Amino acid sequence: MPKKFSITDKNEWLEKYESGKSEASIANESKCDLRTVRRGIDEARRERDVRAARIDLLKQAVLKHQESLLYKLGEILSALTVPPHDWEVLSLYETGESILSENDLDTEDILEDEFSKDLKDSDVNVDMVKDMLRQHLRNDKLWKILARREQIYTSHRLARIALQRKVANLLEEETGYNLEAGGDVSPPFLYSCTTGDLFYRMTLGRVFGDCKNDAWTDEIVVDTSVGCVKYRNSILAEVPGAADKCRENLLNAFRKMQILPEVTRVINTHRELEESTLKAKQAIEEIRLLGLVPGVCKVCRRLGM
Repeated sequence: MPKKFSITDKNEWLEKYESGKSEASIANESKCDLRTVRRGIDEARRERDVRAARIDLLKQAVLKHQESLLYKLGEILSALTVPPHDWEVLSLYETGESILSENDLDTEDILEDEFSKDLKDSDVNVDMVKDMLRQHLRNDKLWKILARREQIYTSHRLARIALQRKVANLLEEETGYNLEAGGDVSPPFLYSCTTGDLFYRMTLGRVFGDCKNDAWTDEIVVDTSVGCVKYRNSILAEVPGAADKCRENLLNAFRKMQILPEVTRVINTHRELEESTLKAKQAIEEIRLLGLVPGVCKVCRRLGM
């Protein structure tokens, strides 16, 4: 019966052959037929090529996996923005989450928005890459930092809503007129889209330091010919016969707005949000600087890592 040779023997033949030994010399050393050596060398070469191909595929798979994880980190990083000073959460019109709505919004109704939606998993379509990222960074401080930032973000948004509502209430209380979106409403009334927007933004601009003084109020003027109050080219109020008094009351409301506790709450939570956002960004950048995401996930285990 012909002697059987293992794959280890055949690999040794391949090494010797590639080192310069002839097939005949190898056959002589192994005391076997020349054709056996040739077939063994071919088999060892094929196996080596297959093994090399598998290793290359594995490298590509691992690289692609890491790239998807790093990309997801980049998405989370890009979502970590701080709202501008004059950010208005509620709409000044009658559509959507409107300041004109009589119903207060629940906290759950305001959690999703353009600044935080990328940090949350969809109930319908689970983000698989983010799930893998969580497995890789199972005990990493990043998740606690992000969770804390999200809490602060929610507090800031609620503070914004409270201030918007307070500004609206002050405007109505001081003037005696309702904020309206316009349309078929008959005078007297205040335009929510101009008056509410202007006084909200200027209040925050004053306390944030974006607006250095109250010179802008000089541009609030009365047009007695049509009975309205204007700011530049925008109509703030349609109040026939009472425009002068309305202007005076609007400015009185503005003075009260600057010392509202709701303003202080917006300022404080905005500062906290800036600090927590910076901390979250730094935590992500620390990981990205590694060039790879440490740890393993289910995909890594399937790849044999």
